[in-house]
Order: sequence, then structure tokens, then C-alpha cells
Amino acid sequence: MELKPLKRFWPATGLAVVSGMRTMASVSALSSYLSRAPSPLLTGFPFGFLQKKYVSVILKALTMAEMAADKAPNTPNRIVKQGLIGRGLSGAITGAALYKSRNGNAVAGAVIGGTIAVAATYGTYYLRKKLVSATSVTDPTVGALEDILALQSASFIL
Repeated sequence: MELKPLKRFWPATGLAVVSGMRTMASVSALSSYLSRAPSPLLTGFPFGFLQKKYVSVILKALTMAEMAADKAPNTPNRIVKQGLIGRGLSGAITGAALYKSRNGNAVAGAVIGGTIAVAATYGTYYLRKKLVSATSVTDPTVGALEDILALQSASFIL
């Protein structure tokens, strides 16, 4: 298998898993990366705005707000319809922009990113519930650890 497709597939897959953990984290991380290393392939592309520095700053603020809201007791579960849609869109946008920036098919990136993000949403939801029930660690603490894992994973991937 040619190496180039793997340079798109694995990062898109990893960022989609991050989208399943935290809706904004993957889009924010990709925007931060692209604002420092813009891709000419995204010029004129609908998600080319992710390369703008001010967009990166706004997305970082939204990511921090999401992480704070996640710890509130009245925050709905990520697997409610709105949560799944948001995480699926996040994975799709990230996948499309990443694929396009690496000379790939944006539609393929969107399908891969969106599908994996939805699957990861369920996986990380049930894993978090299992960790809380099997240990004496509180849900907000597990959530904070998940925040760290999401941010560090996105940083490592890019």
C-alpha cells in the first residue's frame, strides 16, 4: 500500500477519536496546527478558514468552555442526539480538512472522520461510565483525565 494515504488516514482516524471524546478538541487542534503551517491546498476550500489565527484562538476558547461544561452535573450525556451530531460533524470537518490539506479526497476524509467520531463517542462514553463505576474516582475527575488525554492525543497526532 502506498504510504501517502496512510499519512491522511491515521491522523484523521486519531483526530476523529478525539472528536468522540471532546467535540471541539480535534477541530481546535487542527486549526492551531494549520494556522502555524497553512496548506495552499485549503485555499478556497470551505474549511480553509481553519488556517486563520483568530479562528484558532476562538476554537481554543470553545474547547476550554466545553471541557468546563462537561463537569457540570446537568450536562447531557454525549450520546444524546445533539451530542452525536456535534461530534460526528466535528470528526467530519476535521477529516475533510486534514485529507484536503494532504492532497486527498475531502469527502473520503469527512466520511472516515464522521463515522469514527460517532463510534468513538459511544466507546468513550461507556469507558468513562465503566471507570467511574469500577473505581472510587469521581466522574468529574475521570472527565478531567479524559480532557488531558484528548488534548495530548490531538497534539501528538499533529
